Amino acid sequence: LAWVLVRYEFPGRKIIDAMIDLPIALPTAVAGIALTALYAPAGLVGQFASDLGFKIAYTPLGITLALTFVTLPIVVRTVQQVRADIPKEVEEAAACLGARPL
Repeated sequence: LAWVLVRYEFPGRKIIDAMIDLPIALPTAVAGIALTALYAPAGLVGQFASDLGFKIAYTPLGITLALTFVTLPIVVRTVQQVRADIPKEVEEAAACLGARPL
């Protein structure tokens, strides 16, 4: 995600870039309540998951999704800065030497 945001211009890029910071802007309690409501069996995502026969809230899957929601902005912002500092010429030279693109 960070690589795409650094290297490509596309419609909606600024919206996605702003939404990445949403978990950082939300207080932890608010994020927890929102995710619980979303993944609960009567919630928007939880109801769909229940129809498919699995549960998200209060399971290892739900915990993994919540941790991803909270840590994704930190990872994306860190990788964005590193990727932005790599000159395009260095990437092209690496490709000429046989490196595969990410």
